[in-house]
Amino acid sequence: MKYYIDRAKPVLALLTVAVTVAIGTGASPLAYAAPQTMAESPQLPGQATERANKKLPEAKKLPEVSQENRKKIRKENDRKLKSREPLYSQQAGSLADQYKETAEIVARQGGDPQPLLDAAAYFETQSE
Repeated sequence: MKYYIDRAKPVLALLTVAVTVAIGTGASPLAYAAPQTMAESPQLPGQATERANKKLPEAKKLPEVSQENRKKIRKENDRKLKSREPLYSQQAGSLADQYKETAEIVARQGGDPQPLLDAAAYFETQSE
């Protein structure tokens, strides 16, 4: 019986290698699906819309979204998410306290605690 188990180990190892090679060769075309240069890939959100508009006919152009509209959309999404989360105010208050404690430690060590205090103030307003 031991003789058969010793023969099975190399067969299983070779089978594992064969499956790995087969998967690797099958997945390699997927790796080349991304653009090859930075010039081809959009670097800003507006550039993606411009590229899409160049490829579409005039009737199907995507609308440009201004920064003000983006901010409004973000604020609306944040408000919706906060209203769904019942413990958000408690979490924001706790986070504000943690930022204050970290700011005290940073001040003791000679650093600038102002960014941490600003974050603490922001989360205090969110907790109300």
